[in-house]
Amino acid sequence: MKLINLLTLRLSIIGALVFAFWATLFFFAIIDEINDEVDDSLEDHAEMIIRRSLAGEALPSEPSASNNQYYLHEVSASYAARHSHIRYEDSEVYIKAKNEFEPARTISYIYNDDRGRFFEVVVFTPTIDKADLKAAVAYWMAALYAAIVACIVAVNRRTLSRAMRPLQAILGWLDAYRLGERNRVMALATNVTEFSRLGQAISRMTKRNESLYEEQKRFVANASHEMQTPLAVIQSRLEMLLDDGQLTEQQMGEVVKALHTLKALTRTNRSLLLLCKIEGGQFKAAGRVSMGEAVGRLLPDMEMVYAHKGLAVETRTDGDMRPEMDESLATTLVANLLKNAFTHANRGGRIAVSITPQAMTVANTGQDTPLDGQRIFERFYHSTDKPASTGLGLSIVEAICRLYGMAVAYRFEDGMHVFEVKART
Repeated sequence: MKLINLLTLRLSIIGALVFAFWATLFFFAIIDEINDEVDDSLEDHAEMIIRRSLAGEALPSEPSASNNQYYLHEVSASYAARHSHIRYEDSEVYIKAKNEFEPARTISYIYNDDRGRFFEVVVFTPTIDKADLKAAVAYWMAALYAAIVACIVAVNRRTLSRAMRPLQAILGWLDAYRLGERNRVMALATNVTEFSRLGQAISRMTKRNESLYEEQKRFVANASHEMQTPLAVIQSRLEMLLDDGQLTEQQMGEVVKALHTLKALTRTNRSLLLLCKIEGGQFKAAGRVSMGEAVGRLLPDMEMVYAHKGLAVETRTDGDMRPEMDESLATTLVANLLKNAFTHANRGGRIAVSITPQAMTVANTGQDTPLDGQRIFERFYHSTDKPASTGLGLSIVEAICRLYGMAVAYRFEDGMHVFEVKART
C-alpha cells in the first residue's frame, strides 16, 4: 500500500472515532440544554399550581397559554413514601387538542397540605422526539464525516503528494541506480530534515558500495592477471613431461587429468579477467558491428567442432542487427551464445539462429524443462547437465549487453531454450 493511501486510511479511521465520540457528546449536550429550558418552565408552572392549590385559589384551565398541561390528584401516604417527591421524565402523553399521543417532558411533584393529605401534580409539555433527533444528528454527522473524509483525501493528494516529492525522487534515483555504472548525481531539493538525512545516508552508502566494488574488481583483475603466467608455466611443464616419454602409462594419465583441470582453470581465469575489463569500461564502441557477419564467421567452426552430435542447424536472416560496440566483444557475445547452444543441445537435436535489425536469437533443444530464468546469467551458475562448464559464458554475454545498453533474455518456448539479444531502443 502506498504511504499516502496508508496515511489517508489511518486519518479516516481516527476521524471516524473522533467524530463518533464528538457526535455522542454533542447529542447529549443538546438534549441536556433542551431539558434544562423545558424543566425550568415546568417547574415554574408546577410551583404556581401548588401555591394556588394550597391557597385555595382557582387553578388554571387546560390547556394553558404556555402550552403546559397538568393534572392534579390526591395520592396515598404509601404512594408518597415509595416515590421521589420531584421527578423529571420523558414519556408519551395524550394531547387532547390533537387527540393523539406525543413525546413529552414531565415533572411530578408530591406535596402535602396542612391537613396531612398528599397530592401529586404532574405538569407536562410536548417536546421534540428524541429518537428523531438522534437519527437526525447521526445523519448529519455521517454527512459531515463523509465531507471531511473527502476533504482529507483531496488535501492528502495535494499536500502530501507535494511533501512526498523528495521521497519519490529518492526512490526514483534508487530504481535507476546501478552498481559499477556511471549514475547521475542525486538532486534532492528539500527543507525536510528527515528527507535530507535520508538522501545523505543513501549517498554515503552508495559511495561505500562503489568503493568496495571497485576494490573487488581491482582485486579480481589483478589476481587473474597475476595468475596467467604461473598457469602458463605449469601447463608448459606438464606438456614437457608428456613429451619426455619417460612416464609410465598411469603417470601420463594423471598428468593428462591435471592438464584438463589446468586448462579449465585457465579458461575461468581468462573469463574473469574479461569480465573485469568489461565492467571496468575498458572497451569502447568502435563503430557499427554486423552480428550477421559474426555468426557467419563462427557458425561453421562450431558445426565442425560439434559435428559428432549430429545437430541440425537452421539460420534465418530478416535484415542485419548492427549495434555500435567493440568488434572483439561482438565476436565474444556471438561465440558464447553459439557455444552455449551447441554445448547444451541434445544429440541429434536442433539449433536455430535468427537475426533481425532489432534482435538476434539463438535457440537450441535440450532438457525438457525450462532453466532457472532468475539465475541463468549469474556467475558460476551451472545447469544440471553440464557441471564442468565455467559458468561464466552467459554472465559475459549479460555484461556485454549491459555495457552497450542492449538487453538479453531467456525463455523456454516450443521445447527450445531461447536466448534473445535486443538492440538498444
